[in-house]
Formats: sequence, C-alpha cells, structure tokens
Amino acid sequence: ISKMKYKEIFSDPLDFPANKMHVNDGELPSVNNELSVTLRLNVQNHDAGWQSIFHKGVDNNTRTPSIWLCPNTSEPTARFSTNDNYNNGLTIPIGLKLNKWYHIAYTLSEPLKRMDFYLNGKWVGFKSIEFVQTQSVKFNKDQLHIGCATNHADFAGKM
Repeated sequence: ISKMKYKEIFSDPLDFPANKMHVNDGELPSVNNELSVTLRLNVQNHDAGWQSIFHKGVDNNTRTPSIWLCPNTSEPTARFSTNDNYNNGLTIPIGLKLNKWYHIAYTLSEPLKRMDFYLNGKWVGFKSIEFVQTQSVKFNKDQLHIGCATNHADFAGKM
C-alpha cells in the first residue's frame, strides 16, 4: 500500500470565510518529522484581530503548523510547537497589501530543527530550535483548520 506523500486540498481560488474548512488528520499525509505547506493568498481586509490562515491543533496551544496574520497590518506570523514551548516561530515584518496575490511557503523539519518561510519565492525568514539536544518539534494528529481557528478571527480573502 502506497503512503500518501502530499495532499492538494483545493486547487482553484476559494473565498473565505465562506469556504473555511476542517480536514481530519486521517485525510492528510502522515507527518512525523518534516512537512511543507504552500498556498496562494489574497487578503481582502486588515482585521483588528488575528486572522487564521491555517492552524493544525485542537486549541490555541497546539500550533504545528500554523500561520496567522497580525492585527491591522496582516504581517504573516508562522508558528510551530515544541516539547517545551507551544509558540515557537516568527513574524515577517512585511504587511501584506490588500487585494494582491502572494505565494507563501512554510517548511518545518525536526531533523534540521528549523522552520523556513518564503514569500513570493524569496526566503524571508527562519526560526531554529536553540537547544537541539533537549527540544523537538511537536507534531500532532489533530484537525487542520483552513481559514479559521478555535479562538481567532476567520480569514477574509481568497486562497
């Protein structure tokens, strides 16, 4: 039996929050040490709260993987959880402009102990685990929430 290596959840642009979705872990490729997520994003408004692009976890303290947009500026904030910190990651100090398409890529590797973030094909940031002998990326078997999260604003735009 062949194991699923990747999953295209949708290919044509969808409006959010009308098409927000929850994907069960069993419908996704099995992940235990590395993953990558790519998407195209078009922000329609800068919300006063955090907007969730995607978030895999049962609550706000489980964040592998996740991307949010910062309040008012729509700066991308990429996160992942480790065995001792649920909120590892970085904020890219580039506010996304309204009604403009962006290509985003997020990669995460336990063997390399790091997350990399790309915007429109350019490597714009990374976050490394500092204590590589004692810290590890904490992957989870929870639902993947796209365009929504358990306690943040739904994303308003297109993906």
